[in-house]
Amino acid sequence: MFEWTIIGGGIQGCTLANYLLKAKRTTTSNLAIVDPNPEPLSTWKRCTNTIEMPYLRSPSIHHLDIDPFSLEKFAKSESGKQYDQFYGPYDRPAITLFNKHCESLFHDIQLQKSWIQGRVEQLSRIRQHWQIKLSDGTQFESENVVLAMGLSDHPYWPLWANELQNQGAAVNHIYDDHTNTKVKETEEILIVGGGISAIHTALKLSKIHPGRIKLLTRHPLRIQPFDSDPGWLGPKYMNSFKKVTNLNQRRQMISQARYRGSIPKELNLQALREERKGRLDIVIDEVSGASYESGEIKVELKTKSMVANRILLATGFHATPPGFDWLTSTIESEGLRCATCGYPIVSENSLEWGQNLYVIGALAELVIGPVSRNISGARRGAEKIVQLHST
Repeated sequence: MFEWTIIGGGIQGCTLANYLLKAKRTTTSNLAIVDPNPEPLSTWKRCTNTIEMPYLRSPSIHHLDIDPFSLEKFAKSESGKQYDQFYGPYDRPAITLFNKHCESLFHDIQLQKSWIQGRVEQLSRIRQHWQIKLSDGTQFESENVVLAMGLSDHPYWPLWANELQNQGAAVNHIYDDHTNTKVKETEEILIVGGGISAIHTALKLSKIHPGRIKLLTRHPLRIQPFDSDPGWLGPKYMNSFKKVTNLNQRRQMISQARYRGSIPKELNLQALREERKGRLDIVIDEVSGASYESGEIKVELKTKSMVANRILLATGFHATPPGFDWLTSTIESEGLRCATCGYPIVSENSLEWGQNLYVIGALAELVIGPVSRNISGARRGAEKIVQLHST
């Protein structure tokens, strides 16, 4: 029997684990973190490594530790050259520094002792406890359960791309964990998307295969320092958000607040520089159809057609709630409430969805707001759950 079980070992789950352990709400032996990967932040590291992202988009105070200045202190202790490891006016940390800080943090709290590699298949209420069943047949019980699954396991595929792949065309999503993105010397590559992942992928490949990379985006590149206004990090916008009781209205506020498909200024400048040098072709248009024959993909756009040998999708993730493939039976048996958008209706104060069942990250966004999926949202969610269980 565990006191706490966190389902999901990414940014959200590991932030909460750190808060629970450092606030002495539990111990490593009484905490279980269940994740399909062998170690913490595996999906995060794979995704950021795939696109070779050098710096985070968020500022240095957004990390997994309780002390807001923990990352900056760690940077000083590491090298004594703090300015080398941060970028721009917001002190955005280098991804290598951020990951080292996480590893140091996990070592200090001995997080690996709480790690259970596996995939949850079923969550059931047994008397006053939760029973967790894994796909390998393992079962155990826990007093409290926190759902911390992210969206990264469900890359979004447009219908036309699925059809092409079924025909045998070389079409992959950059975040499919089995994707081989190694490109042949003679291939013409089309990258589809206009956000951070698409631009990083285009910059990475345009240096390796100059002149053979096309970036297809439905809109001109949108420049924003963050993926939502910083006012959502504090009372400026959150006070108004909290006063709204209609959850459909909250969902609309969240959708409007997010700068979807936006990129920081320096990425825009880098992409335009690659285009000027002839190494990258940026096309603003939309796919209306596609066909595949003899190793060649023909993509019909609204204004013209294009030909490619390989397509890489940087089209983000499904907006549907994560984990609902196995959570549906729990929702029905426990009478858990969901909003019209499908996301959980949870306690404003504690993020509790059912008795001793909590959510954090994407599943908590109707309470946490537009930043819920981000590192800052992980911190805010962890604070709510930990404060509820203060001793």
